[in-house]
Amino acid sequence: MATRKIALVTGASSGIGRQFAMELAQNGYDIVAVARRRELLESLASELQKFDAQTRVVVADLSTGAGVQSVIDAAINADFLVLNAGITRAARVGTIPKDEIANLNTLLATGVVEVCEAIVPQMVQRKTGDVVIVSSIAAFTPMPKSALYAAAKTYVMSYGRSLNLEVRSSGVRVCVICPGYVRTELHQHAGLAHLRQQVPKWLWINSHDVVRSALDGLRKNKSVVVPGLVYRLTKPLLGSRVAQAIWQSTTKRN
Repeated sequence: MATRKIALVTGASSGIGRQFAMELAQNGYDIVAVARRRELLESLASELQKFDAQTRVVVADLSTGAGVQSVIDAAINADFLVLNAGITRAARVGTIPKDEIANLNTLLATGVVEVCEAIVPQMVQRKTGDVVIVSSIAAFTPMPKSALYAAAKTYVMSYGRSLNLEVRSSGVRVCVICPGYVRTELHQHAGLAHLRQQVPKWLWINSHDVVRSALDGLRKNKSVVVPGLVYRLTKPLLGSRVAQAIWQSTTKRN
């Protein structure tokens, strides 16, 4: 019997991460599921048994150095990395405490890079491996009251795009996925549940679409993928004043 490959997924307890774990388990991977909520990870592990997948649960806070290191330790033999863990954070400039800024940057940006810097060279040595970095449409458009979030997402998109060009000839594939509004618990946890009613339905996509777009991007060796037709069509215009006025009016954050 062939040995199953291993996929490590951060933020696996819900939303995009959970969908990645389900999809990869169905495609023959054993899963290393990383998140803060043990009970949700154990529920996921139980559900993945229907795909004959073995699941290792890793409880970690990836806004801390110790949490990032636990991912690095767990990812040593991983064939597939999905670096998805994150939150969205809305706040006016100057209102976020200094330590929270540091934690946010570790979770969304520098921690992602630390994992890649530790694990991708091993993939290059083996001449095989896949990496998906979950960024955001925020990497393409200014986001008042979410400047730290937008900056972090731009950081990982730029890193992943460059990494793709650096390692693609070695057999390692890197794809950055940049979704817009996705139907997950993310906004509710950030105190932005009102966006569900405020943002038009045609701007929302689901986790399944995000995962399929990322996997398709890997197959085509694309460095950056934007899921959802409306986002792909409008991405070149997002920096314009007119588009910004419409975007900010439509997605206004209290």
